[in-house]
Amino acid sequence: MKYEEALETLSELNKRGIHPGLEGIRKLTEALGSPEKGLKVIHVVGTNGKGSTALFISEIIEAAGYKCGLYSSPAVFDDREIIKVNGRMISKADYCGLVEEVCGANVFGCTRFEVETAMALKYFKDRECDFAVVEAGMGGLTDATNIVTDTVAAVIAPIGMDHTEYLGDTIEKIAAQKAGIIKKGCKVISAVQVPEVAEVIREKAAAEGASYYEADDSCAAKVKLGLNKTIFTYKGMTALEINLLGNYQVKNACLAVEAALALSLPEKAIRKGLANARESGRFERICDKPLFYIDGAHNEPASLELRECIKTYFTKKKIIYIMGMLRDKDIKSVIRNTADLAECVFTVATPNAARTLSSFELAEAVREFNPMVTSLDSIEEAVEMAAMMALSDKNTVVLAFGSLSHLKRVRDAVSNIKNFKSDCHGAKR
Repeated sequence: MKYEEALETLSELNKRGIHPGLEGIRKLTEALGSPEKGLKVIHVVGTNGKGSTALFISEIIEAAGYKCGLYSSPAVFDDREIIKVNGRMISKADYCGLVEEVCGANVFGCTRFEVETAMALKYFKDRECDFAVVEAGMGGLTDATNIVTDTVAAVIAPIGMDHTEYLGDTIEKIAAQKAGIIKKGCKVISAVQVPEVAEVIREKAAAEGASYYEADDSCAAKVKLGLNKTIFTYKGMTALEINLLGNYQVKNACLAVEAALALSLPEKAIRKGLANARESGRFERICDKPLFYIDGAHNEPASLELRECIKTYFTKKKIIYIMGMLRDKDIKSVIRNTADLAECVFTVATPNAARTLSSFELAEAVREFNPMVTSLDSIEEAVEMAAMMALSDKNTVVLAFGSLSHLKRVRDAVSNIKNFKSDCHGAKR
């Protein structure tokens, strides 16, 4: 199977949508020899921050001298980036082989997420990983990743209201779903949660005889936020350094540190792992001239974190937004928390045709909070217009955010920025 054929095969599975439950993936992994069995897993769930937390933990484990797999979705720029071992994406050859094998075994109607989860578990088992850090999809209890059996640590990032149509319409119901990853005798490491959520997690941990730890990010001190790196102190470990930007990344790092301590990993590995972590699509600078950032903020907690980043890093800048959102997200909250900080807003439709909110509908929603909004026909047009404006004023920053599904198209368009330099009315790069 060629790489393009593998991508097309997986793309076809998108039509199967989302089907929570373990029945399908259990049959699929059994057909593959049950690769999840015997695989030591650090399972990570939450509403926001779970991807960054999983990344930090995997880097710390690698720095401690272990072979560590990382399964984290969705992909932003390359379909293979969801499966890594010691920070390296799965090769195209291995990816194609797994797609052929797993899809060939999939006579059970499994969804794309179930197939990709099985691919990751088989790859980690075949590569003889010492540990696998597995980020759950949208839930926990009935999430395909919960097929894992040998969970050594259940790590729970902050939980909020999201995916209510699948997880429940109250914070307690959602918390119960997320806490479903807790296995008997494992270690449970949770971020500070609202009281209702904390109670659910503690009760589940107690029922499973699991030891409970809490990462209190209020213990983070001497925080120095910079556009290149952040330095902070946590529980006696001074001058910890991370390259992921934003004060919320300090919180994610604290959760990862607490997980590492619970797993008895050494401080030297903690320091090295935190510093080594790099992540795409999370308040990431992708161009210097013009200054251009992308971020995957698509729900209320993430939009509040993005607002904090904007106010921290861009206090004296004019900001142009490029926004694309999925219809099933909390669109109004994201807009309410961010729109007033923009000089102007360009709205676009995301590539996910089935779930996207049209650029016109999104513009109408934004207009309630910021009248300087324009609906555009394509992501490429929005990038070109925003870049032209920013190149003519060095005090301007472009920020594309919302659905992760449109960030790849944004990045590709920005990579062609040299093509419209000559159209920028004499602006110098």
